[in-house]
Amino acid sequence: MKIKTHIAKRLAALALAGFMIASAPQALAADTIGGADTAQIPVSQELEQENCISWLLDLFGLGSKDKITVDYLNVKGQGLRRNVRLNLVDCLVGITYTELGSIGSYAEISDKAAAEAWKAQAIAIHSYLEYQNQYGSSANALTYTPVDQIPASTRRKMEDAIEDVANLILVYDNGRGYSVCDAVFSCSAGYNTQTGVYGTCSALDAWGNDVPYLQSVESPYEEKYHNILRRVVGKDYRMVEYNDSQHPDEPYVSADTSHKSLGGFVQYNTLVVNGRSYRYLNQFVSSRYCFDFTADENGVPVMAYYGYGHGVGMSQCGAVGFAQERGYDYREILSTYYTGAVLMDSSDGSISSGGWNLFDWLFWWL
Repeated sequence: MKIKTHIAKRLAALALAGFMIASAPQALAADTIGGADTAQIPVSQELEQENCISWLLDLFGLGSKDKITVDYLNVKGQGLRRNVRLNLVDCLVGITYTELGSIGSYAEISDKAAAEAWKAQAIAIHSYLEYQNQYGSSANALTYTPVDQIPASTRRKMEDAIEDVANLILVYDNGRGYSVCDAVFSCSAGYNTQTGVYGTCSALDAWGNDVPYLQSVESPYEEKYHNILRRVVGKDYRMVEYNDSQHPDEPYVSADTSHKSLGGFVQYNTLVVNGRSYRYLNQFVSSRYCFDFTADENGVPVMAYYGYGHGVGMSQCGAVGFAQERGYDYREILSTYYTGAVLMDSSDGSISSGGWNLFDWLFWWL
């Protein structure tokens, strides 16, 4: 009797899905949305029907269960999309490729280091997506590169690395249970004026909110792997500042900003070099950056800076550096950057420290 009922449910789901497909308007173009006005983003009817059908098939056991629905996602070549439903591994591979590219092809980075960095990035992405699905907005949307646009050899390596960790997410103990982490990340961290070392910035110093797992941590490989990974994003964001024309014989020896937070964030457009204030001429690409003192091709002392992103959470340059230089695996990378966070298997609710179950986790989450 149970078998007959189960078959009947499957047939009913298929019939309903078939009806929805047959009644769908033809030649609907998917909506592509860009710009900052995201308060009223229309959902593509085509996408809405596709996701509804996928949901029905999954509900009755006819589709793949390894799926993820992302409330807001930038799809390369398509713009910002709503309620995008993807294979989980494909989703993580596509976004990880956007963020880190084919780092395994670089002579400076071993296959093992690349795999561990990809894994750490994929877990951070999965956690971030789950967090944003609960509390976020379209302003925080990541960019997904469709996997068929990724070079085949790189795609296979990334799939092999990420498939084993696709269900893992970062969680922290909120005092009542475990909550998913807002696992933010950026390309490179700068020099932290609070700690006096190269490293990430705490959420408190950057944004005024004390987040237990987003603390300042040392990240010593920032400049070295910044110089490598800047090729990945296709943009050279290392810039050279103009020399001091009023004091051409005095080389730069120190630099700071006159309005700078403890975490190293520039708040105003004033630069202080050797005790004198200047209006810098170029727009810095990051609100948090490091200074180097070097010389140009003519031997003239110049000041250079680098940095990209907010500097909170995991540094991608640092993650690759830890994997390559110290042999860190993805667990060690994540525990370095996300203080006190632990890994949870989202498929069954188990965590590395044990003793937690899916129902308790879902209760506190919901």
